[in-house]
Formats: sequence, C-alpha cells, structure tokens
Amino acid sequence: MSIHPALKEHSGELAVIVGNLVAGTGAARDAFNRHSRSSMEEMRTLIRTAAQDLEAALKHLDEQMARKSPGEGAALKRLASVYNRLQIIAQNLDALADPIHKKIKDGVLFSDKAVSQTNYLFDTQAGMLRSVLDIIKTDNEFLKRYTETEARNLVQACNNFATEHETRLIEGLCLPQAAPLFLAILENMRMIGQHEAEIVQLLN
Repeated sequence: MSIHPALKEHSGELAVIVGNLVAGTGAARDAFNRHSRSSMEEMRTLIRTAAQDLEAALKHLDEQMARKSPGEGAALKRLASVYNRLQIIAQNLDALADPIHKKIKDGVLFSDKAVSQTNYLFDTQAGMLRSVLDIIKTDNEFLKRYTETEARNLVQACNNFATEHETRLIEGLCLPQAAPLFLAILENMRMIGQHEAEIVQLLN
C-alpha cells in the first residue's frame, strides 16, 4: 500500500516536527559561531520538543495500526519507519550540544577551514530537512532524487573533512583541543545524512 495517503493524513504533525528540527539546526549554528549560551538552550528546547512529539506520534501510530488490517497497516508501518529515522536524526542533532558546549565553555578556537566546513554542514543539513518536508507535502520525484543525492554527498563530505582535518592537525594548523569536538560534529552530521537518505527511500 502506498505511504502517501498516510503521509497526507499526518503532514501537519510532520511539518511541526521537521520545522523544530530545522530551527534547532539553525540555533546550533548560531551557538557554534557566536558562542551563544542562549542559542544552545534554544537548540536543546527545539530538538527535545521534536523528540517528544515524535514519541507521541509513534504511540499514536501503534494504536492506529492495531485497528487496521495487515494491508492497511503496511503504509503506517512505513510511516513509523520514517518517524524512527527522524528520532535518530533528533538524537544526533541533540548530541551536537556536547561538543558545541565544550567549545563555548573552554573558548576553543577552530581553524578558519574547520569553521567554514562546519557551517557548510549546518546549512546543508537544514536545507535537506526542508527538502524532506517538501517531499512529504508534494511527493515530487525530482526532489526525492536531489535530496537523496545531497544526503549522500553530505556523508562523503564528512568523511573528506575528517581526512583534511587530520592533515591540518599534522601541519599544526588546527589546535589539538579542537580535534575531538570537530570530529564529534562530523560523526553526528554523517549519521544524520545517512538517515535522511533512508527517509527518502522510504518515501518512494
């Protein structure tokens, strides 16, 4: 059974959830760049609100599936898989709080290159989440292909940035105390990209 009727029925709650994840990503970017503790708190609030809404939505889906025939419940199971991946995305976004907090608390400076790469990841991530929401609303095939490609490109970018960072570290262009923070950001962004690609596949 097609997932799209179920998506249409739940598009309102999905719009709120994904909107909070996008806003949380923006707040994380501000906290990273401005060393803003208020942006950190905003980030945590937005992402944890999205996580709570996802948990409630999954519980509601379970109740709906219990009342459906196996055929009717198939689309809801796929929708639940979308929600599960959004949960993982929310968890990885929330995990960004730790390295950003340490960067702020200890006044850790990143190299210009690392700052540029991190901002690229924040901006691309927010754009992909918006694209996921647009796919849910429009079921646009071109947008599906584009978003899946962008997600896989982001995963590869994270791998490339990690390799480039090792080179900068060896050359003394990056502070050693920045290394674990930058690599933690890369790993969480890589995981988010993987799950965004999987969401697009589920929406096909």
